[in-house]
Amino acid sequence: MRLFMILLAFVFVFASCEEDVTEKPAEKSNPVLVQVSVIDALLQGFYDGFLPLGELKTYGGYGIGTFHALDGEMVVYNDTVFQVKADGKVYLPNDTETTPFAAVAPLLVDTAFSMQEITYSTLKDDFSTFFPTPNIFYLVKIKGEFSYMHTRSVPAQVKPYRPLVDVTATQPEFEYENIGGDIIGFYCPDYAKGVNVTGLHLHFLDESRQKGGHIIDFTLKSGTMELGYLLDYRLILPEGGDFYGGDFSIDRTDELEDVEG
Repeated sequence: MRLFMILLAFVFVFASCEEDVTEKPAEKSNPVLVQVSVIDALLQGFYDGFLPLGELKTYGGYGIGTFHALDGEMVVYNDTVFQVKADGKVYLPNDTETTPFAAVAPLLVDTAFSMQEITYSTLKDDFSTFFPTPNIFYLVKIKGEFSYMHTRSVPAQVKPYRPLVDVTATQPEFEYENIGGDIIGFYCPDYAKGVNVTGLHLHFLDESRQKGGHIIDFTLKSGTMELGYLLDYRLILPEGGDFYGGDFSIDRTDELEDVEG
């Protein structure tokens, strides 16, 4: 009888384990867009960084953003964070430095296009030619030769911080001709208003990794655009600070349009 009970218990445990295995749902592998804070916080002048760059890189190898105290434009390319400061030069910040606003994702290419003689305006106007729907997020990567590139970068701020629209009104701008490099950025749908920059938001890094910035305009002579469709989204918010006292009831669309310029 004792032996029978032991065998019965063994069969019960084995059957339970087998049931767990067969009913376990399949693992998903969709790339995740991870965002630090929201654009309406940046517009209000909340520039204190809170997420270390070393941690940011663990969430994705490509992306854009800014740095503590708004010290320049961020380009994350192939797991490396580049900092384009207000002098237009590119620096490599330490992993311990922080960001108040950024977005990163792994690059899993869903579609790619060879492109020639494409301007920033043309890319926006012919959106449906390249993007299957305006209602999801995309990681955008463009590599090529540019006959014209117009960028800007913001200088570091000191407290009390000014609103972003006031800072960018006097931002340094840079124009380049016949320059090779990479564009990294995102497309965000209209329903992301207040959370991120809707539409295309792109940053540039030249092939020598010495010039770059937030893109105002460009003309692509020839190159390739790769798109990654982003269907999963994670938002990381600051714990306390200015963010907790912010006013997010105001529609800041006009401010953002002035900032994006």
